[in-house]
Amino acid sequence: MNICPNCESEMDHGLELCENCTGEGIERVMDEAIEKKTDGPFACLELEDGQRFDLSSEETLLGRSDPLDQIEPDVDLSYCGGFEQGVSRRHAIIMSDEDGYVLEDLGSTNGTVVNREKVIPGSPVNLVEGDVIHLGKMKAIFHAGAAQGSVS
Repeated sequence: MNICPNCESEMDHGLELCENCTGEGIERVMDEAIEKKTDGPFACLELEDGQRFDLSSEETLLGRSDPLDQIEPDVDLSYCGGFEQGVSRRHAIIMSDEDGYVLEDLGSTNGTVVNREKVIPGSPVNLVEGDVIHLGKMKAIFHAGAAQGSVS
C-alpha cells in the first residue's frame, strides 16, 4: 500500500491520489456512513472540488492540523487549501444527536457563515441537507439523511 500525498490515507499502488481525493470514492462515503450507523442521522461535508468528509461522529472538529500545538481536527482542511482560505486550526464543530446536526463556530479568526447568515461563536445553528457553509472563504455543502432502519 502507498500513502496518498493529499490526505495521507492508504491507497493502492500505481495511483497518484486515493479514491476519495480523485472523486472515485465519493459515492462510497455515504454508503460507509450508513453501515456505521444503523439508526439516527448521518452526514458528510462536500467541498467545491467534490471531496467529501464523513460526519458520522457525535462531534466532528473542523480545522487545520498543527503538529506544534498538537491540534488534530477530525476534518483536516490543511490539504484542501485551508490556510489560504482562512480556515482556523480549531474553526468549528459539527455535533449530532437524535434530532439532527448543529454547527458551532469556535471563535475562528475569519468566521463561519451558513446560508449567508454569520454564525455567532458559541451559538450553535441547526444544519439541514443542502446548507451552504463557508469556513473563512472555503465553501462546503452539508449533506444529511436518515440512516437505514431509523424512524423519520
